Amino acid sequence: MKLSQKALQLVMFFTIVIPAAAANGAENPFYKGKTLTVLINYATGGPTDIEGRLAAKHLARFIPGNPTIIVSNMAGAGGITATNFLGEVAKPDGLTMSYFTGNYFNILLADPILRVNLAKFAYIASIEGSSVAYIRKDVPPGLSTPQDILKAQTFRAGGLSATSTKDVRFRLELDLLGVKYQYVTGYNSNSDARLALQRNEIQFFVEGLPAYRATVEPQMVKTGSVVPLYANELIAEDGELEANSEAPDLTPFSKLYQSIHKKAPSGPYWDALKVTYISQGMQRVAMMTPGTSPEIVATLRQAFAAMVKDPEYVADFRKVTRSEPNYRIGVSGEKIVQKLQDAPGDVKAFIKKYTENK
Repeated sequence: MKLSQKALQLVMFFTIVIPAAAANGAENPFYKGKTLTVLINYATGGPTDIEGRLAAKHLARFIPGNPTIIVSNMAGAGGITATNFLGEVAKPDGLTMSYFTGNYFNILLADPILRVNLAKFAYIASIEGSSVAYIRKDVPPGLSTPQDILKAQTFRAGGLSATSTKDVRFRLELDLLGVKYQYVTGYNSNSDARLALQRNEIQFFVEGLPAYRATVEPQMVKTGSVVPLYANELIAEDGELEANSEAPDLTPFSKLYQSIHKKAPSGPYWDALKVTYISQGMQRVAMMTPGTSPEIVATLRQAFAAMVKDPEYVADFRKVTRSEPNYRIGVSGEKIVQKLQDAPGDVKAFIKKYTENK
């Protein structure tokens, strides 16, 4: 049954229970006999949901006490509804953990919709990721290569919310390329936007590499309905751009720009875009309510560290997402938050004004 647009915009909850494994470890570990809720900030069926449920499926085996794990989806406001809930409503009792598509980009905006300070959450782990842009081949006059984007007549580019990292990033990229497009946002999830593209309501969309590999590539690229345009680059430890090693077959954005304009990208749009790339280091993030006990945080960090080395989990992750579980654990992710907070004032001001002029 197809949900109405109004229904899609409401907060959605969907819960499953993952049976706990047999108890092990200390006699009275904190999580023994308890339930851990994993909160996901997008609707069921999307990449955040899929990856979050994979983690929930395996994580209990690595937590002393082997809690029952409940997965709940709370969609809305481009992922911010659940973020506000985690910071304002959830108790700091160690029984609620996020698996979110990160909202860290909002640090740059001072967005009033985001009412909580992301830097104060108890960070557990995060996974880095880049996104892939694709467009329908039948956009007039007809497209067959990434460079053909410059020939495209006005097309509709779909997004999630005006202040989401994804939307701001692809708008900056399209503006840098100099193409004509209409910006259409407000889709409740990637899967909703993907369906809109298949119905030709929009013609351009951007998805994370796992979702691209698992769904877009087999169902839309190989069938000849869309053209992959480019993949976002990542920010290396030294601050320089680097292509995603898991996407050697896809054109990095800066290379596409150079092939079209015969020069490297530069200027305020490019400076702003590079700052948005920093947030990709926390594309998915597991964190807990501010004030959660350091001992509980350490327990869950250790559980994630063990899980991502587990052959069963790694094989499951590869099978479902067609990518590698390259997680950051603990303080390495906190450095990304600091980089965003330290972004130049003029770049922050540019990005804030840019999001207001959607």
